[in-house]
Amino acid sequence: MNKFDFVFFHVGDTFYPTLLTKSIKKFNPDSKIFYITDKKNKNIEGVTNTIRIDCNTDDLMTSRLLGFSELKLKTPAIYIDSDVLVTKNIPNELFDQNEIYLCKRSFMIDSIINTSFKDMDLSEYKNKTLGEVYPFIACFTYAADYKFWEECYNILINLNKKFHYWYGDQEALRIINSQKKFNIGYLNESLICTTPEMLNEISKVYSVHFKGPQRKKLMPIFAEKILT
Repeated sequence: MNKFDFVFFHVGDTFYPTLLTKSIKKFNPDSKIFYITDKKNKNIEGVTNTIRIDCNTDDLMTSRLLGFSELKLKTPAIYIDSDVLVTKNIPNELFDQNEIYLCKRSFMIDSIINTSFKDMDLSEYKNKTLGEVYPFIACFTYAADYKFWEECYNILINLNKKFHYWYGDQEALRIINSQKKFNIGYLNESLICTTPEMLNEISKVYSVHFKGPQRKKLMPIFAEKILT
């Protein structure tokens, strides 16, 4: 029996998080699923609870971390992106040693960061690599309770406004890891939440992340293979 649940934040079309929900229910059927969204987004069939918050879609990162903290979950959970498919049972043993587990970037770690991504001004990171600036990806995080997310939210709201819309969660994860307030462990992206183009054998990874519009086109194809 799973000793953890699943939480995801999503606003907008519910097609992809519906596939995520189905994959969780297939491979971790004992886990509850908490769906955090705004006041008007559609319901998603199969989730255990829907939590609606005041959400500013112009500040997606702050809304996401606020939702995770306002859920005030006092039990362990995996906080997962809504464009992910779970591909096999995720065992309790992965999380035995630490109260927090971060997804550690495995790919493109030596790539120079795009300092104008999404028209942002990231000039403070000029000539820095993705591995240096954003070593942790927020698509898959295990937390023993909500207090970790309270700390992450408090970090983010004090950062430059530009991070409130994008990259803010990764900023908060890098900073909170450096503070050493929590007992943090790491799981490699290649094992825990890989991208489809890096997938060698689906049986070896626990989930696949279809981030970006091109990868999302592959998500229903993968879903058909693993859910039927």
